[in-house]
Amino acid sequence: MARRFFHYQKFVADYFKDLLTNHRVKLSRPDSFNDPWDCRLRFLNPRNRAESKRVVEWFVEMHRKHYPQVSEEERSKLAAPLKADPTKQFAALRKMETGMYDEICRRYRVYCLTERPCSALMWSHYAEGHTGICLEFDAENLPFGAATQVVYRSQYPAYDAVTVGYEPLVDKSEDWAYEREWRLIAEERSYALSPDSAKTDNDFLAVPPGALKSVIIGCLASPERRNEIRALMEGLSSSAVLRQAETAKETYQVSVTP
Repeated sequence: MARRFFHYQKFVADYFKDLLTNHRVKLSRPDSFNDPWDCRLRFLNPRNRAESKRVVEWFVEMHRKHYPQVSEEERSKLAAPLKADPTKQFAALRKMETGMYDEICRRYRVYCLTERPCSALMWSHYAEGHTGICLEFDAENLPFGAATQVVYRSQYPAYDAVTVGYEPLVDKSEDWAYEREWRLIAEERSYALSPDSAKTDNDFLAVPPGALKSVIIGCLASPERRNEIRALMEGLSSSAVLRQAETAKETYQVSVTP
């Protein structure tokens, strides 16, 4: 487990003030990500009768959970075509993939973190072309201590519909491995199902005072932006350290001072 996590972002004065005064960060909906596979499910098709029976039983249980008002007799009638025709099971799984992705986007919020504060690519992609900021957080305390490390894969995985859990939220293509990403996953309170998860309210997650350890300014940030960030931190009595990203003189690398 890393001792520090970093989050690259554009500098938006209102969000930055909110972080310093209300101690909260803004998480993202999965459907806002720039990876078209991110958080999307692909289910395995049943390969034999036993697996087919198991999937149909799961469909019936999900229907019972979401439509308790339907009689068991009617539910059995709805399940009969799935039992009789594997192609109808496959079609139902494809429909379920779409429905569950929509549910993931309604229910979950994600804060993308990394172990790396000096990635030139990440400064370029996520911090407005090196003009934004990178936030440093203490990784040893909640909620950051509950972050999950992303698994990078060479093949797009297919999941068992009956047992799939959080895996779609943390599985990504190995093309993204340079990010060395961790994800803090929360549930939007109005859609939450777990009593134990971190909760967001309108996408915002409360973090402990003092969790923010430093604010790193991008190497291409204007003098005016640097002064604005410094003035906000001083005016709001932030305990975080202000740091500056710089380009190396003889290599294609970014360094951070102090």
